[in-house]
Amino acid sequence: MIKYRAERLVEKLLSFKFVIFVIITVLRCCHVIGNGEWLTVATIVIAGHEGQKGFSKYLERNKDEEMPGSN
Repeated sequence: MIKYRAERLVEKLLSFKFVIFVIITVLRCCHVIGNGEWLTVATIVIAGHEGQKGFSKYLERNKDEEMPGSN
């Protein structure tokens, strides 16, 4: 059980969105980018994640419905 949870945690930590979020946070802490740029990228990452979840639910819902005209 612990091994499974550890593997899932590593998978989540290595996701593209998380890596981008860490990179922009490090750049912000080093004063390479400003607050506005950090907020813009963070918002895009969060919105992309929510959009991906919504699109997945949309595909699942449409997959379960029967195609019109098919018998």
